[in-house]
This record gives sequence, C-alpha cells and structure tokens, in this order.
Amino acid sequence: FNGIGIAMAVILGVLALVSLSIVALTPGKTNTSEGWTRECLMLCSAENEVVLCTQQGHVLLQHLNTNLTTTLLDNSTMVSLSLSLSLSLSLSLSLSLSLSLSISLSLSLSVSHTHTHTHTYVLDLIPAGVEVSVLQYAAWGPQENQLIYVFENDIYYKADVSSPAMRLTTSGKVGQEVNGLSDWTYEEEILLKYPAHWWSKDGARLAYLKINNSATPLMEIPHFLGGTYPSNMLYPYPKAGSSIPVVGLFVVNLYGPAHTLEMIPPDSQTIRESYISMVNWITSTRLAVVWLNRVQNQSVLCVCEATTGACCSSYEMKNETSNEPAPLFSADGSQFYLTLPAKQGASGEFRHIPAILSASPRFLTSGNWDVAQLCALDEENSKMYGWSTSPQTLFRRHCLTCDLFENCSFFRAEFSPNQTHFALYCLGPGVPKVTIHSTGDPSRYTVVEENSLLATSLTIILYFTYGANRSLPIFNYYFFLRTFILIPLTRCINARHSDESPGMQSVTEEFTLSWPQVLSSLYGVAVVWVDRKSKVGPGQRTNTPDARRLGSLRIKEHLGVVEWLSQLPYIDGRRIALYGKGFGGYLTLKILRATEQMFRCSAVMAPITDFRLYSAAFSERYLGLPGKEEHAYMSASLLEDVHKLKDQNFLLLHGTADARVHFQHSAELLSRLVKVKANYTLQLYPDEGHTFREERSIQHLQRSLLHYFHNCLQHDPLLAEEEEEEEEED
Repeated sequence: FNGIGIAMAVILGVLALVSLSIVALTPGKTNTSEGWTRECLMLCSAENEVVLCTQQGHVLLQHLNTNLTTTLLDNSTMVSLSLSLSLSLSLSLSLSLSLSLSISLSLSLSVSHTHTHTHTYVLDLIPAGVEVSVLQYAAWGPQENQLIYVFENDIYYKADVSSPAMRLTTSGKVGQEVNGLSDWTYEEEILLKYPAHWWSKDGARLAYLKINNSATPLMEIPHFLGGTYPSNMLYPYPKAGSSIPVVGLFVVNLYGPAHTLEMIPPDSQTIRESYISMVNWITSTRLAVVWLNRVQNQSVLCVCEATTGACCSSYEMKNETSNEPAPLFSADGSQFYLTLPAKQGASGEFRHIPAILSASPRFLTSGNWDVAQLCALDEENSKMYGWSTSPQTLFRRHCLTCDLFENCSFFRAEFSPNQTHFALYCLGPGVPKVTIHSTGDPSRYTVVEENSLLATSLTIILYFTYGANRSLPIFNYYFFLRTFILIPLTRCINARHSDESPGMQSVTEEFTLSWPQVLSSLYGVAVVWVDRKSKVGPGQRTNTPDARRLGSLRIKEHLGVVEWLSQLPYIDGRRIALYGKGFGGYLTLKILRATEQMFRCSAVMAPITDFRLYSAAFSERYLGLPGKEEHAYMSASLLEDVHKLKDQNFLLLHGTADARVHFQHSAELLSRLVKVKANYTLQLYPDEGHTFREERSIQHLQRSLLHYFHNCLQHDPLLAEEEEEEEEED
C-alpha cells in the first residue's frame, strides 16, 4: 500500500441505485474487441450445432461433436455494406439489415440462400404507392422462413419470402399508435427492448402490443445543425402525472385467414391504468401476461387463452423491484415457477423459488443468496437452471460454472431450444470468452471466442483490487473498491454502457476498459464503484427503493462510504471528486448540496434535476403520483435550495438532443445557478443524445473529463506543506 502513496486521489463516481460508478461513454454491443457480438451466435434446434460469425464477417455452421464447420454466408456482402445479420430457423435464408439510421432500418432486405449455393438479391418490401419511407423492423419467425416486418407502425407478415405480404394491422399512425414495437416509454422503462411482439413456438400465432399515445403529450427535441433554421423531432413522452400510453395485447392467427383477438384482462382495480410488463407463450394457445399498475408496486400474473381472449388471474404480487424475472412454465402450462422474497432470519430477504404459490409458500431453495433469474426448465430430468449471486451456502443445487475457467467468475448463459447445450459468456474479471457446453457434462465445451488478440495486447496487467462488505451504522453496504495501477492499452476499447436506474448493479467482476482505467493508469487515481444492495446483489433487506424519499437515504450512505475511504492509508481525503450521469448525476448534485467543501470537484452529465420533468414510468415508480405526493417531488427536486451549490466546483455536461434526460433539466438548473452566482463550468454537445453517436464528440467528452479531473486532482504544493506541518506536530 505504501507504494501506492498517500497522495492518491479518489474519484467517487455516482451511478444507479446507490451505485457509485464511472459509466462507459461509448455504446457497445459486447465487451469483446475483435468483432464478435452476441447477435452472431445462435444455438440451433438440431443437437450439437451452432451458428456463429467470425471476426472476418463469415457466417459458419459449426458441428460441436466433430468441430467441423460449414460456410453459410461469406463476408463479401456483410463487410462491403456494413450489414447486420439474422438467419431463418431453417438456416436456408439470411436477413441482412443495413443500419443506415441509428434507430430505423433501411427499406431493403438482402436475402441470401445458404448451404448449397449463395445468391443475394434485394427483396422489396415497399407497399404500393409509397415513394420514400423507412422500414422500422424486420425479423424471422420461429418456423422455416417466416418473415415479419413493421412499416409505418403496422405489422406485415410473409409465410415465406416469396409469398405475398399479409398486412396484420391497420391502425398504425406515426406519433400516435404503434403495433408490435415499443414506444419510448416501453423501450426505455417497461419492456427494455424495441420489439413488442412474441411468436408462439409453432409459428401459428403472433402476440403483439398495440400502444396508443393519442392522449400522451409530445416532447420536442430541437436539432440545430445542418440547416438555416433548426428542425424539431416530436415524440410521445409522458412526464410524471401526465397521460401514459394506453396498451392492449392482441393475438393474430397466422395459419389460414388472419383472425385477431384482444386479450381481456380480469376485472381488477390493480390494472385499471396499467402497463404490460411481460408476455410469454406457455403453449401454442396459452400466454402468460403480467399487468403492472401505474405506480408499479402491484402486478397481476394472468394466463390468457389465445383462442378466446379470456384471461384469468393466476397470481397477484407486490413488486419489490421494477422488473421482476420472468417465470418458467411447464410444457403443458399447468405449473410455473418464479422467484419471491423469502426471509432468511436476521440476514433479511433473498429471492428464492417457491414450490407452490400460496400465502405461506414452501421454497425449493434457501440461503443468503438470490436466485437472480430462471433460465431453463428441464422437466424430463427434473432440473431447473438459473443464475444466483454466490457460490457459497449451497442448498440442493449444483453450480455448473463455478471454477470452470481461471479468472472467470462473472457469467451470462443462454440455453439451446432443447436445452442440451448452453452458451456461456464469461464476462470477467479476465478477458471475455464465449464457450458452448454440454448441459449434461459442462466440462465438455467448444471455444467460440477467446479474444486472443485482446489478451496478448494487454501484455502487463497490474490491478490492485479491493473488495469489502462494509457495514455502516445507517445500513448494510456492499461496495467494491477498485484501484487500477497500470493498464497498458494498445487499442481503443468500446465498453458497455451501464444502466443508470436504481436497482442496477455496477459493482461486478465484469471486464471493462474505458476512460476510468485511463485516468487511473496514467494519473495514479483510485477509481471507486460503490453499490447499495441491488436486485442481483446479496440481501434484499436494502433492495427496495426509499419509499417517497428518492435519494435521501442514499446520500447518507454515500457520505458514510466517503468517510471510510478517506481513512484508508493510500487515499488522500483532501482530493476526492464525484462523477455521475443521469440518475447518477442527480445523486452527485444531491451529495454536493448536502456537504461543504468535502469534495475537490465534481462532474455531472445530463443530470435529472426535477422528477416532475422526467419520465412518468420512472418518477412514479419511486415517488408516486405528483398530485398525491407533492411533498415527495419537492423534496427530491434539485431546483430547490440551489444556493447550496454556489461555492461548489463542478462541471456540467449535456447533449442538447438528449431524448432521455432532456436539456430542459440542465436549463432549469442553469437559470437558478446564474441567479445565485454559482461557480460552475458548462460544456454542451449540439445535437448529441444521452449516448453520443459522433466519434469526435465521444473523444472530446473523454478528453474533457480526463483533463478536468487531472487539473482538479493534481498535486497541490500548499496542501503538501500543510500535510508536512501536521506530521511534524504529530
């Protein structure tokens, strides 16, 4: 520790629930650096086969038993046109989508015959009479070469690429009603994905959401560049207390004449004004659906009959987290499994699997660990697969991934349709790798990607890593101190963008390389991530959000952690800085407002300043409805008591086209900062969103943060003299 030096500084980055973290500033699909992405891997229905993409852009079919490969598609089309790829389930056709726009897809599809020969041609999906428009989405169905696409908010279906298109919906209207896709609210807050449709396994039916925003207020995002006058983008964005999207679930029969039925929820007060947070096919004619009330503290799990539209309530629950893990159903749909909080003595509540849902359920698992997610149910062998948070205190379970690989302890897994194999993504702490394993014998595996180029590029890795489960008087803390001493980078790595919502975990062993590591390795700065209990960390006692007191307890927790850090012999308590983005930026400013000269400087990016200006789904989840909880919103607002920020030294950054945390948040704050003559620095990025798209903006942002913290935390001779005087007095 002495070698690290007493004069080390700490950047305490604030993110997520009470996650103190540095967010990655560049979007990325994967943590590998050599072109392999998760979208390039598909476990086939046939046993012992996997489809994958090579670093060179070829698409291969690999036979796991023999390790022989067959080329399905070469890279001539993919590389030249920068296309994304998906394969039909028959593996006879590939769908190449040109990502010409950041959200929308180009109107043409490249469909290639594979196996025997390759023939590429453009399949024109433009409806008659349409001259210029954009295809919103396209994907294969679960059987043979079924194709679905969404155009101008309506769903189209092809039984085969050569078949005529069948228009399944007609109500789509841009800006008002969308079928089969998420609007902003559902993509960012509820489903957390863009597609809002679900195929039955036999491909006979398609369930989809119809999201109506005709009563939802529109948000206006200005774009300043590229024209004499600014242009504007309008999109439905419900803020706290305003009208939220009206949603319905429909099922259309695709075999024979198209017949559409709406799934009617049971008459329950819980779901009068609600969201649909989960849809899952149980059998070819039955669906599981979760209706979630507006403030998201109660939900109803229903089973719906696709042939009649009738839904019956199977289980009602109070939500402890905003996104509960999806249940697993038996093949006939007669039984299902989910995770519920179970008391584990003085340790609090942990999520476990009940055998039978009842008022006092008997649990199949127990212990001071969480079942984070259920992955697969193997009824034939009476086995259930899932993720848990700790390999210790095992009870009637077997760890398939523990000690499989050296320096691999942070995983994600995906099972094949018949569950005979699973893809294992080792995401850290070592260099990421991907392997395919036999479920019956996980020690038998095939390496798909091991990132050898990245591993050899990092010729010297010297990480000092410290982890602690620290109990403080206020609450139990789980935090993880990482001090990166040296990271020799030979190339630029795009790290995964971390979520900024309460309940997400930033303290993990996931491998990342981004500007925090550069800051640490070049400038000798200790970078700290701190998590309060998240939904995938140990112990649920501190998992639930602070009811109607968003951030209040978290501030005390953060300050307790900072006090502990400042007492460490290798940390200079006089040179501590804060960083946060989005909700993390909100927490950063909250902490600054609650302290005086405790931090040398801070940087906040796109901070939420008033939850009345923010997403209804997010704000009401933690604060309730503004009309009933006005005091909670006032207490949470950063626009009150701005004079307490007057003497704080901080950098404020924001993209003017941010569609998640609108520039309005910073504008309201700036108006008040000017009024009190506050000490701040402002950096704006014209036409950039919450995640930057322009490479020059990304690089400028990273350089700005590095330069700002370097100047702020550099050695101060005056402080050094004071330290020497204090040592002499001692």
